[in-house]
Amino acid sequence: MKILVVEDDSMIREGISEFLSEYGYSIVEAKDGRQALSNFNKDINLVILDIQIPFINGLEVLKEIRKTSKVPVLILTAFSDEEYKINAFTNLVDGYIEKPFSLAVLKAMVDSQIQKSFGEIEKFEYKDTEVNFTSYTASISGKSVDVNAKELEILKYLLENEGQALTRNQIIENVWKETDEIPFDRVIDVYIKELRKKLDLDCIVTIRNVGYKLERK
Repeated sequence: MKILVVEDDSMIREGISEFLSEYGYSIVEAKDGRQALSNFNKDINLVILDIQIPFINGLEVLKEIRKTSKVPVLILTAFSDEEYKINAFTNLVDGYIEKPFSLAVLKAMVDSQIQKSFGEIEKFEYKDTEVNFTSYTASISGKSVDVNAKELEILKYLLENEGQALTRNQIIENVWKETDEIPFDRVIDVYIKELRKKLDLDCIVTIRNVGYKLERK
């Protein structure tokens, strides 16, 4: 998912960008309103937008975005003035967060908006590999590959947390249901080995003494 971060304060902008990048988000930065509109395109999935930015203020940028797109927009501001908030929501902002703010809270808002707007991931494409999580099918260069459901569920969980290191126990807790027989944590190594071999997934990376993460190259 690609996020446009619009903030004139370089420390805040870079801090947000680096933090969200750690969780697999692709970041495009803009330091003012002109650059924000120049960098905004159909590939942007969410906008984090400060109100007080040079040249064109955040609310005007928001109005321009809304002329062509319904992409989620989260407003950042140091103002607590109700008029600004009313203006923002009148122009269809999706969320509002006042400075100073917690990066963890901001990420939670981003995750929520992404989930709300784009729903669950249904397909995965990497190099010549294609996976459909709805039909539980996979192929390489158009040729069907035999994979079992649990392998694909593990792949989907890694994909939902792309860029984030996950422990074997995290994978088990989130993929195995309460009614399933819970495996030993090292069983995850076997599933990962099979995923890599069957689907040619060099994007599943081993994190020494931790577990695994999915990181597209």
